[in-house]
Amino acid sequence: MKTIIQILVIISAIIFTAGSIQAGEKDPVAVLFQVKGDVDYSKDGKKWKKVRRNKFLFSGYQIRSAEDGSGKITIKPTGENVMLAPNSILEVTDNGLKAVQGDFSTVESSNKLVSGLIKKFSKSQSYTTVRRSAQTQNAVELDAVRSVVISDSHPYLVWDNLDKAYSYKLYLGGELYDVPETENAVVRVKLNPFEGTKTFKIEAYKGGELITKLDQFKSRGELKDYTVSWLESAKKQELDQITTGLVEEYGEDTFILGTYFEKEDMWVAAMDHYKSYLTNNPDDIEMTPYLFRVYKKLKLENIYDKELNEYMQVVVE
Repeated sequence: MKTIIQILVIISAIIFTAGSIQAGEKDPVAVLFQVKGDVDYSKDGKKWKKVRRNKFLFSGYQIRSAEDGSGKITIKPTGENVMLAPNSILEVTDNGLKAVQGDFSTVESSNKLVSGLIKKFSKSQSYTTVRRSAQTQNAVELDAVRSVVISDSHPYLVWDNLDKAYSYKLYLGGELYDVPETENAVVRVKLNPFEGTKTFKIEAYKGGELITKLDQFKSRGELKDYTVSWLESAKKQELDQITTGLVEEYGEDTFILGTYFEKEDMWVAAMDHYKSYLTNNPDDIEMTPYLFRVYKKLKLENIYDKELNEYMQVVVE
């Protein structure tokens, strides 16, 4: 009997320490854009707010248009673009839209790129799960993104600041960057332009003493270098063309643009865009998990933990 009790205690401890707290389990079903006239949305069918720019729609939301109201909606499951008619009320379901009043009509299929980008808004739950660990780590650990693409307009490399008393040395190819102490949670270094791909290493110092360093990482039992690539000119022209098209279709302040940066491994650009969007559109807090996804890719665990806890407090209220 004593043995059974001990086993149950151990199992309970494992469940607790590996347990999770989940929030924000929903992913958007559609995005409303090119809104004209009077269009409102509601998260519960009771409290309505005016749509002033493109708006991501989740299952359970409702949209209503006045006599002068209209807009386009891209539906994630089907990839279709539909037109919201005046004097209509639409309900967002898990699979798309349902007309409660009035109607909507399919106008076209969204292009392959946009359809693919919108489908990347998935698995938000995996970025809003806090896993408790039974172990306490006392060692100072330095980490950074494994591989990232930067450009003329987004020339930054970032990593977690271990402590405000730490300074750093960044070795990029044959170039050395001395990075002074900062109180910011994230160290942010503007890189000089270069061609192609370069490996990088980071050393952390406190009071002039080397504390820890980032050299290589292990992947499937093999040591590999951390790398950063500068966007080549031909790819830059393609990126400019695509981003211009996304802005023309969905507006300048569009969350989808960050998803395109993700697709191109421009993780810092994606982070900056998502943060700017969420600052300007606080009511779209449900989209925050996709910023967390980028934090995880950039290995920004400190700011991820801090902002995840803040997010969970808000969504639980």
